[in-house]
Amino acid sequence: MRIIDFRARPNTEQYMNLYSGTYAWDTYFNCPKPENDTLDNFMASLEKTGVTKAVFTGRNSPRVTLSNDYLFECVDAHPNQLFGFAGIDPTQGLNALREIERCISKLGMKGVSLDPHHINIFPDDRILYPIYYKCIELDVPVIFTMGPLVGKWGAPAAVDNLAEDLPELKIICSHGVWPQVTEFIALAFRHKNVYLEASIYQFLPGGEPIFEAANSILQDKIIYASAFPFRPLDDINRFLEYPFNENVVDKLVYKNAARLLKIDEDQEV
Repeated sequence: MRIIDFRARPNTEQYMNLYSGTYAWDTYFNCPKPENDTLDNFMASLEKTGVTKAVFTGRNSPRVTLSNDYLFECVDAHPNQLFGFAGIDPTQGLNALREIERCISKLGMKGVSLDPHHINIFPDDRILYPIYYKCIELDVPVIFTMGPLVGKWGAPAAVDNLAEDLPELKIICSHGVWPQVTEFIALAFRHKNVYLEASIYQFLPGGEPIFEAANSILQDKIIYASAFPFRPLDDINRFLEYPFNENVVDKLVYKNAARLLKIDEDQEV
């Protein structure tokens, strides 16, 4: 089975430094915090779980920064297995747009990763629109960090406004947008280019509609991710325990993601 884990960051020192805050790891994420390790060992663990490809999302804001050059080094070391989404700091103005151009056109990254909550804005804030225009121009998706720890900044109304304003923009709402699951299901159902990625919270109480939607009305709009290191890489096994219809599984764990990444473009949708 082909599997793309759409949000799996390695537990290398560079990545784990992003998470050096006071997370109550076991409480919030129900798994132990992994020790720092090498990229090669992470790749071996990825292969052991049966995951064939993974997306490394970047992070760049006034609060935390991971060099996009480091992200590129990781992807370049495993070009057939890894894809990068450039972390972009919207407070950098024109330099943010130049960084998107560099990362997509020169480094071959597949999209843009944003954390609007880091600067206390909603996804439909006007400061972000130049970034969205650049993503549309380059035909790459944008992924938002959402979920309960983001709080009000992950409100579905803001994504709804954005999707209405820019229907061409491919939007990926990360972390299952829990606990507002049904609202986001309706949002993705309504808008052609809104996708849901349900990592971390897909197994929590109230997350069940994600599976029901994935098995029916959103089978082309939901993509699998583990969100490692916050959840184990082998969450894919638990995900596949759900009694999905036979024709749905390949879409959820591979085809929908591949379409966003523009790989295997000859595939049938």
